[in-house]
Amino acid sequence: MFRYLYRRAQLKGLLGGSRPWMVVWVVILAARILRRLTKEKPEIVYSEELRPGETLVISSKEREPKVIGA
Repeated sequence: MFRYLYRRAQLKGLLGGSRPWMVVWVVILAARILRRLTKEKPEIVYSEELRPGETLVISSKEREPKVIGA
């Protein structure tokens, strides 16, 4: 729904010159920017470069690893 309003406001306000739609566009844009700035960044727990031919298996104690394509 916000995508529709954002696009509609962009067309009617920014390109069409309608002041109320321009206000709607600015409010939605500001909310998007604020959400992006305040979003938590995921914590990197492990990082290593894989060489060609190496694989990485992510598993849990609760489930057995699932091999796909073998």
